[in-house]
Amino acid sequence: MSSELLTGDPGRETARRARRNQLARTAQWFAGLEADPYALVLRTGTGAPEAAEEAVRALGPLHRSALPDTWVTAQRAVAEEVVGHPAFDAPGPAATPGGGRPPPFRSAVLALDRATAAALAPLTAFGGPLLWAADADSLEKRTATWARTLLAGLGERFDLAEDFARRLTGPVLAEQLGLPEAAHERFCRLLPDCRHVLDSLLCPQTHACARAAQAAETAMAGLLAEALHRPTAETVRASLVTALSAAEPTAVLICNAVRLLLDRPGGWQRLAEDPDRAAGEAVAHTLRTAPPVRLESRAVRSAVTLAGTPLPVGARVTLLVAAVNREPPAEPDARPFGLCADLHFGLSAHLVEALARAALRTLARILPDLRADGDPVTRLRSPVLRAPERRPVAGNPVF
Repeated sequence: MSSELLTGDPGRETARRARRNQLARTAQWFAGLEADPYALVLRTGTGAPEAAEEAVRALGPLHRSALPDTWVTAQRAVAEEVVGHPAFDAPGPAATPGGGRPPPFRSAVLALDRATAAALAPLTAFGGPLLWAADADSLEKRTATWARTLLAGLGERFDLAEDFARRLTGPVLAEQLGLPEAAHERFCRLLPDCRHVLDSLLCPQTHACARAAQAAETAMAGLLAEALHRPTAETVRASLVTALSAAEPTAVLICNAVRLLLDRPGGWQRLAEDPDRAAGEAVAHTLRTAPPVRLESRAVRSAVTLAGTPLPVGARVTLLVAAVNREPPAEPDARPFGLCADLHFGLSAHLVEALARAALRTLARILPDLRADGDPVTRLRSPVLRAPERRPVAGNPVF
């Protein structure tokens, strides 16, 4: 964590917010003790959350989790209605009576509504005014170049999460946003402090992580305002939303895809034999079975009835993305549900998938005998991403 982000007098307000942070997490913990399945999802540590997710599904199309004051669904039809209905907007809760208080230090950058996201999305489209790459193929070629450079310095044993996946996203995003080389180092140094922002939308982080993330958002906004070519309020915000919503999900998607391939007999070998074809298949399979974003939350902005239940303004609804994807889709080839395009992922989902495909292809070509090399560790307080803390791997590089 960057020491530059943890300085300053905490003050009375910071102490008050720290207490709120602790109390919010305590409420989730006690709700879990009462066997509330959604609370068990939120408080899952290094264990698997699938049993709690399925317990939510068993309670019907829409379940009210009382202490977290949230409606929860694991059903595809309900989830698709939420992301498509105009009554649901922003990643909740609403700043209205009945909406409850958001977790302290919740990301301000990712709290954009649908109208704002729709206005900003064209800025980060391939061929748009912000991105260097004209299309996904161009981005994947540049990502492969960065990936090869990284792998050349790692040797036979390394941490897939920290040494490769997270170190890959920083320089690629900095280059794609057109930042001058002089700004790359600081961009890549600030980005890791933002890794908790998606989890913090639903799960209070430790006080140190929360303060670091809050300060990193501010510092990153300042850096982009200085370094972007002809910056405007819109391009700075679009760049910031894209960086924060793409970086950590990309790293998680890469790690999850590698894990699934290594767990499946012959999985990694098939990728190594045909990286161009198999990388896309591996990313699509991972988005369905081990998505990098497992929870999506929305606030009710106008009274609506969902799954036969009237919801007032300010109510919150959480979608269990991973559980939704375990439900048989209406169409056998239906796209995996997740990385929902109505909010921040509308600016970044195309980048997340392209970066992951390029990373997998490069790993397979350079490390055809890649294997796990120790016990993986999942990050605590990460119910949204189930982010890897460490993923030790080994292999004999072939350049």
